[in-house]
Amino acid sequence: MIIARYLVKEVFLTFAAVALVLLLIALSAQLVGLFNDVARGSLQVDMVLQIFGVRILSLLVFILPLALYLAILLALSRLYRDSEMAAIAACGMGTGYILRAILGLALVVAVLQGLLSLQLSPWAEHQVQRLTAAAQARGDIQGIIPGRFQEMREGGGVLYVEELEREQKRMRNVFVQQQREGGSSIIRSRSGHQMVKEENGDRFMVLEDGYRYEGEPGRENYTIIAFEKHGIRIQEKPPEVTNRKHKAIPTLELWDEDNRGYTAELQWRISSALMCLVLAVLAVPLSVTSHRQNRYGKLAIAIVLYMVLTNLLTVSRNWLLHDKISPYIGLWWVHVAVLLIAVVLLLRQDGIRHWWHRGTTAR
Repeated sequence: MIIARYLVKEVFLTFAAVALVLLLIALSAQLVGLFNDVARGSLQVDMVLQIFGVRILSLLVFILPLALYLAILLALSRLYRDSEMAAIAACGMGTGYILRAILGLALVVAVLQGLLSLQLSPWAEHQVQRLTAAAQARGDIQGIIPGRFQEMREGGGVLYVEELEREQKRMRNVFVQQQREGGSSIIRSRSGHQMVKEENGDRFMVLEDGYRYEGEPGRENYTIIAFEKHGIRIQEKPPEVTNRKHKAIPTLELWDEDNRGYTAELQWRISSALMCLVLAVLAVPLSVTSHRQNRYGKLAIAIVLYMVLTNLLTVSRNWLLHDKISPYIGLWWVHVAVLLIAVVLLLRQDGIRHWWHRGTTAR
């Protein structure tokens, strides 16, 4: 039991470190993407942290299996290089004992992974879709970036604001170009602000002290109108999620519906939890390292195997989605194949009688 706790502790500490590093890398990429959306005006700054927070749950679904896999490889490889595994083997504790200790931790991670993939991740994806829809429904003034030309929603024209006082919600030196059936109109004004009508909730961009030019380019029939105030109604869409992605649908709903897309998504979620157990079994024989071997040689092979596994799961998911494979075969054959490879590696390492006998005796 002492040795089992020691093995679990080493793997767990490595797992926590690897998961943290992978999460930071993934969050950095997500943050860059969100700020790109802000720069394009399709997302408001005040929504970045909300979307950023809920996406952590979705990212953990992809991070936990890989983090556990790498943690087992790194932790056990270090024990082999430091001859600690040789000392453990001298105490009569074989590969079976080590495998059972590692599978105990893997089972806990698999349960956590199942909770994330089956419950929390779909909820997080739905929240992201809801927040994105709400961002798209907000008026153009919410996403204004001073000193940059921005396309108005639905291709309605171009907006340019030289200065923006966000606290007072005031715009300075505004330029608006709008497309209309009879031609185009250009508006420039010294200032502007946003106004919402209380009776119906319509939002307007009110421009002050400016000129409006109407006509068709290349012709002389231009009309110039000076104004003190001019309102432009901002077109808005209701913040509703009309087309839910499969990954945002609750698991119980996927289970109740007889649909290939739903079946593929359900098997994908269950497979992410099974991956924790399958990868844990595979990592144990792959972690065997001698002093003369390259420190990262087995790690490179392990990463290639992981990439093959994830690609096969993606291909099988597409096959199932397009009715090219039976749902009874689905994604399960990939886990069975990887598990058979792991068993072959274990048997090749010690032999079935040898490692099982030593593991049983140690217990």
